[in-house]
Amino acid sequence: MRPIPLFVELCAGTAALSLRLHEEGARPPVSRMGAKTGYADIILERMGLVPGQTADAYLWCEPDPGVRLLLLAYTSATLARAAADVIRGWSEEDPRALWERLKAEGPVKVPEPREVARWTTIQGWGSTGYWCGPDRGGAIKGHPEGWTGSITLDGMTGRLDSLPELPATVLVEAVEPPRLPEGSWVYIDPPYQNTTGYAHDLPREEVVRLARLWREAGAHVCISEAEPIPDLVAEGWHVVEITGDRKGQKRTFSKQKREFLTMSREPRGQLGFWGLS
Repeated sequence: MRPIPLFVELCAGTAALSLRLHEEGARPPVSRMGAKTGYADIILERMGLVPGQTADAYLWCEPDPGVRLLLLAYTSATLARAAADVIRGWSEEDPRALWERLKAEGPVKVPEPREVARWTTIQGWGSTGYWCGPDRGGAIKGHPEGWTGSITLDGMTGRLDSLPELPATVLVEAVEPPRLPEGSWVYIDPPYQNTTGYAHDLPREEVVRLARLWREAGAHVCISEAEPIPDLVAEGWHVVEITGDRKGQKRTFSKQKREFLTMSREPRGQLGFWGLS
């Protein structure tokens, strides 16, 4: 299939959909609350897109400075691999002491390899990482006994080394869109209403405003939420449930158990039981 002209992720987070669109099987170096890595393939399918199809350009809007730093590594293989080298240099350190030392350095600073490595490690081991004994579940494979981080240093470096280089622009917040080329897509993954809050919120009314704005500019628009978005459904937008289509680990500890897409055009692909909403 031909590349699409533009793929936009508002509330980009780790831009899991862009990575998967650009390269089949590609994954962010670390996970993050609400990330769509497990849903990436099915969301692209419902959009009528294919993993590895690529886009001529990507636009990511993300207010969190640490996440923006990671996204910059997606645009530069040199930066991503240099960050991986820095992490490899920490492999002999005690995990707990390393995490505490890196966390104590404070907010992210300039976009250079060590800062990408530092933020990736902090995020990969959790913003509230901790140490516990075997009575709390023992060690995760690849960590010394008791460490509860969700990914090893080797896992982080492997993903950074294998990141595709995307032709992308990273912004703090969404711009007013110009008239967009036919076939462009905008994906919005806002903080879900009535669930755990994010540091940077986006109220439902602003989500609806942005969806209408980008649709009027010529893009197809897809929004993830824990429920259909009534204001847009009333205007003829389409809804499909994808709850049962997640790949990988389920959201065992999340209050949010259901996943819906509200779309400006009819969903594509094979709609099974969960799609009948």
